[in-house]
Amino acid sequence: MPRYSSFGRFDNQQVDDGDTVFQRINSRLRPDQLKAGEVALSENGRMDVDGAWQVRKGISVFGSPITVGSTALTLPFTLYTNRTIASATRSVTIVTVTTTAAHGFTSNTLVSIVGLNGTLATSSNRLITSTGSTTFTFVMPGLTGSETYSGSGVAGAPILDDTAINNVYGSCLFSDPASNNTEYIALATNTKVRLIKISDASVTEIAYPAAVALSEDVNLIQAFNYLFIFRNGLTALEWNGNFAAPTFALVDNGAYTQPAIFQAANNAVISSGIVTITATAHTVEVGDLVRISDKGTTGLNSLEQYLVYETTANTFLFKADAPNTSSPATVAVGKRQSIGLGFTHMPCPEYAIYHQRRLFMPFRFLSTGSSGSPTITARNVADEIIVSDILDQNTYDQIQNQFRIASGSADFTVALQPFAEDNLIVFNRNSIHLISGVGADLGNSVVREITREVGCCSRKSIAQVGNKIMFLSDNGVYGIEFDDLYNLRGVSVPLSEAINPTIEDIEPTLVTNAVGVYHNNRYYLAYTAKGQTANNKMMVYNFLNAGWESIDVVNQQGWNIRDFVRAGAGGINSLYAITEFGGIHLIDSGTAAVDTLALSVGGASTTHSIEAELTTRQYTFGTMDRKKFNAYEIHMESSPQMESNLAISLETENLDGTEEYGNLGLVDSGEDESFRGRLGNKRAYGAQLTVSQTVGRPKVRAIKITGMLAFASTTSAS
Repeated sequence: MPRYSSFGRFDNQQVDDGDTVFQRINSRLRPDQLKAGEVALSENGRMDVDGAWQVRKGISVFGSPITVGSTALTLPFTLYTNRTIASATRSVTIVTVTTTAAHGFTSNTLVSIVGLNGTLATSSNRLITSTGSTTFTFVMPGLTGSETYSGSGVAGAPILDDTAINNVYGSCLFSDPASNNTEYIALATNTKVRLIKISDASVTEIAYPAAVALSEDVNLIQAFNYLFIFRNGLTALEWNGNFAAPTFALVDNGAYTQPAIFQAANNAVISSGIVTITATAHTVEVGDLVRISDKGTTGLNSLEQYLVYETTANTFLFKADAPNTSSPATVAVGKRQSIGLGFTHMPCPEYAIYHQRRLFMPFRFLSTGSSGSPTITARNVADEIIVSDILDQNTYDQIQNQFRIASGSADFTVALQPFAEDNLIVFNRNSIHLISGVGADLGNSVVREITREVGCCSRKSIAQVGNKIMFLSDNGVYGIEFDDLYNLRGVSVPLSEAINPTIEDIEPTLVTNAVGVYHNNRYYLAYTAKGQTANNKMMVYNFLNAGWESIDVVNQQGWNIRDFVRAGAGGINSLYAITEFGGIHLIDSGTAAVDTLALSVGGASTTHSIEAELTTRQYTFGTMDRKKFNAYEIHMESSPQMESNLAISLETENLDGTEEYGNLGLVDSGEDESFRGRLGNKRAYGAQLTVSQTVGRPKVRAIKITGMLAFASTTSAS
């Protein structure tokens, strides 16, 4: 703004206020209390380490979402009257259907197609677009060429098809045990698991056992080179990673038989550190740990465990630091024997975590009875965990490998989080506990209560960032150093204190659905906003700026985030979001200012503009006096890929008002420009500028507002 060369004592000088760096959101304080670098609102934006604010990169579909020959019946649906199909043709992937009478169908609803030949020979539900009173279209992905359908076709109310994919109930990252750079995203649908290869988006399907179908949320992990599906209160499923036989099996279940002890005469031979045990029709497998209970005349160590590395029908072999035997000797060897309550099979957990070569899981059920059709009994205990033997997912000692966490208090276990060395953090709903010494010998483990004043609301909100652990509690998001666990008390301030209005916007009945992940120096937390039914928003914390940089919003029906997966297939990891209907989306990936989304099973992806907005702190020039705000200046830069533009508005307080000033002006790709304009001498105590992108992904590098004192009288004014 131009300045005079000098001012008299009665002149009101022009003064400036503004920001040349944008670092974090602070929506808890009044906007006139914010410090330089803080903003009142950042929606769909990112704040870089250079201090600029920019519209976030787009969300893009990775490969194809789940597509099947038919779309399963999903809610809501419409009971349409059946209409005879007069004709049906396909051009590449678009099928056009004409009915003999007005159909009354509505776009984006399911319609069944029955009685046609060709690629539509199987009865199926289709998500249609109504194009006229007697015409509609739908998409059949992956097809080429054209086709004219024949037959006595009928279109009408959607049909129930239990074999069609209708939902994704769980997901995880899976790496091929036979390759060091082949990764997959595993999606557990109602009928099968689909492995989507990161490198080329190809799909491998893993079948469930006969009569097994999913209808509720499950949890997947990879451990011991197996892919496990944990079904709360039902027998877990496992796949051994063999792509030649892609079928899940039930984990060992039913009553546990005490391991056999093999002690036949002259059953042991030791040669060059290799111990060969002869045992007719033994049940020992490669990877099992066996223990010597009677070493006989050998130099083996009693009670030490040895890893079996080779088996035949009548022998098993392991390595040991022991002298050769001059002749076969007699030893007693077998898997570890249980005391007290005995061993149990995997107790049908809701989830499990892998740590120190063991599986840790809630201990809420017992599996007894016959294998294949076990009797599963609820223990009605919500604060106990149980731990597998080392490298053995099928053996759990009910005495030595069991921990009770809350000691019978009114609390229950929400999550288990591995930590450095042999520590395990147990998050209860209203407390946090630490189990140390969970390495080789669980008999020396110690359980300590850390605090009863903070707990965890959502298991999937937990993310570890170096020595810091992030999680969602009733008080908001905490980001705590491990050493500070002992200092967690009610006076502690959560990391989300600065965005408390956002925390209060979380739907309380669905807080357990929140999902968090650490990626690219950021913590992403997807949550369900009040009045919604799925995780439709995301708050983003920037560790480099030590603050929350954005609330990401995608206002599209069907958009939700069920889970996050970080994967890179041997390269730099990317962040993938998994949606309810099988869409796999790359977060912060596209260079355009659009989101490309897959929002339905079998439907085509759709493109939507990103709506980003930045609202500055309130500029008051450091005084309580009323001012006249007369000018602004904004430094803006376009991304290298596209031109950009911004619209601006001014919000004033006392006098309250909002004024729209329209677009700044188009800036060419890769160029930057300084825009100046007049504000019309708006009188107020303070003023904020809001900028929202209208084109491209503009980067805001600096904002300045100019004004002068306008009312210095001691008389009150309104």
